[in-house]
Amino acid sequence: MTVELVENLQLRFALAQSEEQLQKLITGLLVPLLDKLDIASATVRTKIIALLGQINKKLKGNPGVKIPIDSLLEGTFGKEATGFSQGFRLMYISMAVESAEDQQLATAIPHLLDGIQSRPSSQQTTLTTSLLMAIWRGPKLSETQVREFDFVSKVHRAVVLVALARDIFLYHASQSKSDSQMPVSAGLSLERQALLTNNSKARWTSDSQVLQQLKERLVHIIGSGVAFPIEIPAHIHEQRLLALLCASCDPYFQQVADGGKDTIKRMCRVDYDSVSFVNRLFEMFLGGVYTGDSTGNRSPVSAAVRLKLLGYLNRSELATTSYQRWTRVITESLFGTGTTVKLRQQGVAFLLWTINRAPSDQVSQASALLLQLIQKTLFEGTTTSATTSLGEDVLRGSAYVAYGTLAKRVPALVLDNLEHLRLLFDAFTSETASVRLSVQEGLLAMLPAYESNLITRDIRDQMSEFLRSQLDSSVYQARYCALRYVISAFPFADMNARWLCILGLADAKPEIQLLAKSGLAIRSTLMLERSGDLPSLQDAILFICDKASKVIDGSQPLISENRPKLSIANFSVYSSTLGFCRSLLLATGVAAIKKKRGELVVDPADLEFVNEHLALSTELQRNSMQEALSGLESQGESSKSLAASWLEIIGAVLHTGQIADSVLLSKVLMYLVEGLSLGSQVLSLAFFENRRLLLSRLDTHNFEVQLYAAQAMSVIYCVKLLSDVRSDSTVDSAFWNEQVAAQLTELLASATAPVQPKLLDKQQGSIIALGYIAHGLQAALKALKRTWADMGMDNIERALTSIQVAAIDGLRMAGESSTHPAIATAWCSAAGEICQLGITADMHSVSSAQFMATSTTVVKSAGNPRVHETALTLLSDIALGSPDMALELIEFLQSTAGSMTKKQLDMHFKTGEALARALGRFQCTLVNMNWVFPLKPAEVFGDEAVGANAAGIDKLFTAVTTKMSRSTNMQERQAAAIWTLTIVQSCPGMDELVPWLSKLHSCLCMLLSDRSELTQEVASRALGLIYSLGDSSLKEEMVYSLISLFGGNSGGGRRPGVDGSAMDVQQTLRQQIQSNEPLLEQESLGQTPDGHAINTTYKSILSLASDMQNPSLVYQFMQLATHTAMWNSRCGAAYGVANIIEQARGAIQPYMKSMIPKLYRYTYDPSPQTQAAMKSIWNALLGPGASRDAAAEAGGELPTSGANVVERYWDAIIEECLASMGQREWKVRESGCNALASAVSGADPELMVPYIDKIWQMSFRTLDDIKGSVREAGLKMCQSMATATVTWCTPSSSANAARDKQAQAIINGVIPFLVDKGVNSDAEDVRNFSMGLLLKLCKASGRYLSVFAPAIIERLLESLSNMESQTANYLTFHADGHGVSQEQLESARLSAVKSSPIMQGVETLLEYLTPESMEALVPKLQNIIRHGLGLPARAGCARTVVILCVKKAELVRPFASALVKAISGSLTESSALQRQAWAAAIGYMAPMLTANMFKNMLKHLEKVYFDKYEDEVRGATGLVLEQLAQRSPERLCENTSGPGTVSFVLFGCWDTSEVVGKAFQSAWQEYMLGLGSKLVTGDLLEVLRLPLAHIAADSWSCRIQSAKAIADVARMVEREARAIDASNLNHPIVAGVHTLAQTALPELVKASRGRMWPGKEHVLGTLVKLCVVCSGAVSADHELQGIPAAVCDILLKEMKQGEIPYRREIVKHCGTLVEGVGLDVYSQLSGPLLQLVEQFGATTTKSPALGANAMDIDDDDEGALKRPQQLMLVAAAVKTLQLALPKTQHLSSDEAGRLAGTLQNVAHTGVWNTRVASLECLTALLKHCAEAGPTKDLVFAVGMTSVLEAVTACAAEGKYVSVRTAALGTLEAVFGAVSSASADSRAAEWPGAARGVLELFLKDPVPSISDRAKELATGK
Repeated sequence: MTVELVENLQLRFALAQSEEQLQKLITGLLVPLLDKLDIASATVRTKIIALLGQINKKLKGNPGVKIPIDSLLEGTFGKEATGFSQGFRLMYISMAVESAEDQQLATAIPHLLDGIQSRPSSQQTTLTTSLLMAIWRGPKLSETQVREFDFVSKVHRAVVLVALARDIFLYHASQSKSDSQMPVSAGLSLERQALLTNNSKARWTSDSQVLQQLKERLVHIIGSGVAFPIEIPAHIHEQRLLALLCASCDPYFQQVADGGKDTIKRMCRVDYDSVSFVNRLFEMFLGGVYTGDSTGNRSPVSAAVRLKLLGYLNRSELATTSYQRWTRVITESLFGTGTTVKLRQQGVAFLLWTINRAPSDQVSQASALLLQLIQKTLFEGTTTSATTSLGEDVLRGSAYVAYGTLAKRVPALVLDNLEHLRLLFDAFTSETASVRLSVQEGLLAMLPAYESNLITRDIRDQMSEFLRSQLDSSVYQARYCALRYVISAFPFADMNARWLCILGLADAKPEIQLLAKSGLAIRSTLMLERSGDLPSLQDAILFICDKASKVIDGSQPLISENRPKLSIANFSVYSSTLGFCRSLLLATGVAAIKKKRGELVVDPADLEFVNEHLALSTELQRNSMQEALSGLESQGESSKSLAASWLEIIGAVLHTGQIADSVLLSKVLMYLVEGLSLGSQVLSLAFFENRRLLLSRLDTHNFEVQLYAAQAMSVIYCVKLLSDVRSDSTVDSAFWNEQVAAQLTELLASATAPVQPKLLDKQQGSIIALGYIAHGLQAALKALKRTWADMGMDNIERALTSIQVAAIDGLRMAGESSTHPAIATAWCSAAGEICQLGITADMHSVSSAQFMATSTTVVKSAGNPRVHETALTLLSDIALGSPDMALELIEFLQSTAGSMTKKQLDMHFKTGEALARALGRFQCTLVNMNWVFPLKPAEVFGDEAVGANAAGIDKLFTAVTTKMSRSTNMQERQAAAIWTLTIVQSCPGMDELVPWLSKLHSCLCMLLSDRSELTQEVASRALGLIYSLGDSSLKEEMVYSLISLFGGNSGGGRRPGVDGSAMDVQQTLRQQIQSNEPLLEQESLGQTPDGHAINTTYKSILSLASDMQNPSLVYQFMQLATHTAMWNSRCGAAYGVANIIEQARGAIQPYMKSMIPKLYRYTYDPSPQTQAAMKSIWNALLGPGASRDAAAEAGGELPTSGANVVERYWDAIIEECLASMGQREWKVRESGCNALASAVSGADPELMVPYIDKIWQMSFRTLDDIKGSVREAGLKMCQSMATATVTWCTPSSSANAARDKQAQAIINGVIPFLVDKGVNSDAEDVRNFSMGLLLKLCKASGRYLSVFAPAIIERLLESLSNMESQTANYLTFHADGHGVSQEQLESARLSAVKSSPIMQGVETLLEYLTPESMEALVPKLQNIIRHGLGLPARAGCARTVVILCVKKAELVRPFASALVKAISGSLTESSALQRQAWAAAIGYMAPMLTANMFKNMLKHLEKVYFDKYEDEVRGATGLVLEQLAQRSPERLCENTSGPGTVSFVLFGCWDTSEVVGKAFQSAWQEYMLGLGSKLVTGDLLEVLRLPLAHIAADSWSCRIQSAKAIADVARMVEREARAIDASNLNHPIVAGVHTLAQTALPELVKASRGRMWPGKEHVLGTLVKLCVVCSGAVSADHELQGIPAAVCDILLKEMKQGEIPYRREIVKHCGTLVEGVGLDVYSQLSGPLLQLVEQFGATTTKSPALGANAMDIDDDDEGALKRPQQLMLVAAAVKTLQLALPKTQHLSSDEAGRLAGTLQNVAHTGVWNTRVASLECLTALLKHCAEAGPTKDLVFAVGMTSVLEAVTACAAEGKYVSVRTAALGTLEAVFGAVSSASADSRAAEWPGAARGVLELFLKDPVPSISDRAKELATGK
């Protein structure tokens, strides 16, 4: 390039005057000049620079000139970043952005992003400003435009844009007007802010609206899933999230914040543990230099952003591994500048997160700092709790939790002292109630730090004292936490800790009492495995003695208060202390027994007695207590043993007379009796001196207290007598003959005194004490083998004789109904004690026979059950002491057995106990358990006398086997079974039973078929026990006989097993059970009283034994099976099965594999009897709670509680259950179903996979079973399976490949079954359940359902219709009859669909769609769209499509055309609301359609509109266009020609249906906004295409619609034409006017000719409107010049026909035409118009009475109704006459006179509107006449006098101001006309007359009229 060429260019630029010339030069030369700048010589470069300066000046003066930005960008970024021209290029880019078109700006954005990334920092400011300006100035980018950014392949663009967007969101314009003081926004550096704001020169630094718009555009781009698809690298999505997070925290622009929040919700999930994401979180929070950012040191972000950043840090595991950074974050959150309460709360939450999740070494390293921060948060700068806010409470509560958690992670922080513990406990009193819960949580979190093995003894002692003080706190949380620390921080052997737990039992709060109880409970493992961890008995006794020393010595009495004081002196505390000591004694005894024996085989549940504080009831319990007391005897001081100290502690309670709690007293006395009877005799002797304490408790109103006191006295008197006689010293007979005898006499006197209600308790206690003392003395006497006389104790002998006589008398009284039951019971009890040892030989006053006779009388006559029971015990005691009386006893009881009633069934058990005691004697456990003396029975009775009563046993069993068991009396049969069981149960080792076992077996087998269920169960229990007592041959015989009973060997033959065939018994039983014949014939066995078949239990037991191939196990099962309500009564509870469990286990162990599956199923049998029996067997064999426990390994020991039974035998159990669910017998189906439900619950999913399909199949089969109970079981099974399936298929929060694999396997089996069979089932229950489970899985299973999502969605959508309520279907056809419109019904149905759980399930599944599953889903959606049945299914499908478009746009895009095509065919359906739904779906998919598909859709819409006649269906096209206008306006604006576009939308806007037209108007508005003037300046013919095509249509409505559309176009053209300069003839609108005139006017003229039809006035109106709008074009076109006149002729013709409203419209159109076009046609119009005025005006003159109120007629005649319309026609005609007055010539006198006369007449007689019109026309006429001059005489032709008269009449009008105002205007015209004719004498009178009329106006009350009249008067 040469200098001359440059100079030539300078000249050309200088000569460019217009913008067009300059634009042409800039477009062609600017970029080449810049290209030459780098390669030109220095001289040429200087010239080029000068030329560029010239160009810049030109550009400033011509702002409309546009710089070619496209070529400029290509030339700039296609070259190196260096070069002389770069500065100029960047400058011109900035200028080009200011004026570029929208499309150019969208295209420029990716180029600018490339430039920012590649250019040096010196150029980035300009480029950044240009980029942000382009984003702000440009349109809201469409999906097509953002897709062109191509972020997938050009990631650097995304990096630059996201970083800029984040910083723009962080930037906030300063509110200060001084730029020099502009601060740096939080999160930015000074350099970065300068880059964003172009050193504060950018427009968004000073204009907040610009900044808001810029941020909104950036939110739109950054949040676009189209611009940032999933394929983009993950770190870009992470940066997007952070950018949008900053936007969501915008404090000034709410729309920006809302947009950020909404977009975050729709974003794909990012990995919170990504290294890049976590690093950027810390960088933004803490500030500094960002990774990959060189724009300086940034400040931290604002508090609002920090708050949200912490939300993500709180979910990141990786964030907890950076010690330096997370400590800084916590510090800044809590105490940083600008922190808030919410930020501090989140900071503490992050602190807690890091403490829990950070590596241990980091937590330890930071522990001191963290502790300091927590303490500072809690204790520095805090206000009082009364003034704290809720936010502060939350903060402090979280800090307390963090405090405790930190101590748990780093115990070394708190172990040195108790300051931390004190601090938290003190917080209970200083904090509010809401914070206390957090303090409690913090303390409990800290608890592991104080475990007993971590703290020193010194600290433990201090803690004990501190926790003791906390138990007195008034805050119950403090007491609760103190107890938790006591239990956890101290070993169980620590008595101080147990003491605190004892104190806790006295707390008023139940939860604290339960906690304290757990702290005192001694577990079985301590006794059996870790006895060394038990408190030492010696230490415990000494500890309690120390605590209770003052109570023991009597200096401090025990007290009882409502609010216990926590001290030993409180009776509640003291009682708890005794209870724990007693438990410790028993536990120590159990441990000692185990140590001695080496092994103690006992179920851990059987050791619960240690903590239950009940009476000792088993041999193990008695032995344990005896062992413990024995150990105490050898410990203690030399003066007394620890056992004695224990009794002193117990006795201290008896010293306190104020204690009235009988329950506690009975326990204390029970402990005392245990000590006296099981301890050494020394203890009894020591307590003898305190016997008065026992006597004082005899008058207590509690029988147990009296009984235990009497037992204690019995023991101490017995031991005292033994000790005195056996001692070396002489017996103190005086003491016995005087003091003891006197005491007995005193008790006897009290016992035999007349009964007095107030002394009833004392008398009862005296009677009982007499019996027990006598028993004790007699026991001692027998043990001494001496007589009272030998010992010199005659008084004692006499006293005992008197007692026996009194007892006989008392029993006689007891037999009388008048005797009080308490006294009767007491005498029976006392007599029993007296008779237990027999009547001594030297006492001849009474005999055992007398007692027997009297006692039987009491039994017969006793009406009170308690008296009856005590009398039975008395009978057994008599036979126990006198064995020869046993036979008489048996006869008596046998005679009374049949008289028992159903309510007296307990008496059978009491009778059985009596017989067992009487016949078994000391071989009976019942007798042994009641022996209270510290002597062996043999010492009293002798070795032979303690044996069983053989004669009595033979007599009893003879009666049982020969008579009672065969009796027809059910009560006798029950008695036979119960007595047998009781004796066998209570006397298991009695040799006398052996000979009777076989006979008893036969007898009991017969009773198994008894009608009484109780008899069956008792017989079953007894059979099991008898079987265990027999030898091998007997057992075999018993098995065979049982087989025979149940139908086996009925044909006779040899007995199996006798001749050497060992398996015959098994085979026979097996064949019998597995045969098709029923095991027991129902006819032979009968039914129970409630109608149930009997013996189902035994049938099940036999079947189970058969499956195990060992029928002998029947008896083991019978031993274990017990299930009747009576068995759980207080009598039946004594018959447990603990003594046979071990034997049963050993026998059954080899058959476990075959037994477990069937036994497991039987435990769920529907028969309560069978179920309970099998559960008893199960629990006895496997241990309680073993229903989910498994057996040991093969060949190992039998399974016990703890091993997994079901899992080991899983396959066999499942197969058994599934097989049984398909059996014919309903009980089998139900039991299999219940068993399977239990097995599935909690099962390993891996075990379930092979059976999942079959399980569901059988479960659904039972759900539709014919039997109701089976259906219920099936429902439970399905519910159990559903719960398990949901649990298995719920994804875990952390990655777990194994779990995912298992879950996917389950899903693969469940989902196809549910979708294909479950939801489609014919059974309603199955259908409903399948749907419920499917929805649960949709909600829970998430990503596992991705593969099945299409099939599930299809089924769910179809189910919306299938599962719709029948009520809705009914109302669909009967809506009108119920007052519900069809639209209301449809709206309700669609609302139900929207809120339906099914629809929610569909929405959930859509989140997990993938491109592959989307491809499978689309055909299913198309099928529902086209062929779906029911409104709900189709509505759900439409909603599904919309949700997909919103959330998964990228997945929908490839299939949008197919879906739209399917939906387009459904737009014509009948439901209006569904059509709206389809339209909305199309609107959402419109942006995704291809151009051709979009055009085809529009074409289809037009076709539907014109092909359908129904307004509702035609309106659907408008709905679609409305949605397109809302969702995709840019696509509409891109399509302005062709079917369905502008012309169609315009045509539809004027549809005769208002609803249809309104929908079209929304689309038209978008066209107007998008195209504006281009609609009428562009292709106007396209706009008019449809209106012109239908203006002559056969349909009148179509003609009207076309006319209105053309009129609308005409108005648009008119509006645009007015906006331009009239001299600018080259403007496109001018051509548009000509086009409109040439195309539309001829067609409208054609359509206006011909006959009149309804609505023709609209066509005529449009024709007139076009004539007016196109008047200029018409006048300039020779072919069109005649149209106005032709139109006028048409109007004149139409004016003469039709109804009055039609003619009025025609008249108005005439006026419009005349006025708009300027036609001078008065001569043609005046005649017809005046004729109309005269014709219809005359109707008013015929009725002068109407006057001004003619418009208010309410007559019944037709003429009166038409009169208002006629008057409006008159007013319109008068107005048209006014407009038609000639402009270029004057009226003739005749014309003026005729017009004036008509107007004067109307003004006189018309109504207000016609008068106003006539006056205004008269005014115009007068002005016309005045303009003509005096020569024309027109003024005189109008008749001025008449005019004035008319004005005068109107001036007097008082109602209508408008009439008077018009009259005043006419008067002004009169003055003007008078002035023009003033020279004529004929007008001499007119001024005076006019002024006279003016006086009326001067007096008008309306100011506007009177003021105007004054002005007129002044002027005149």
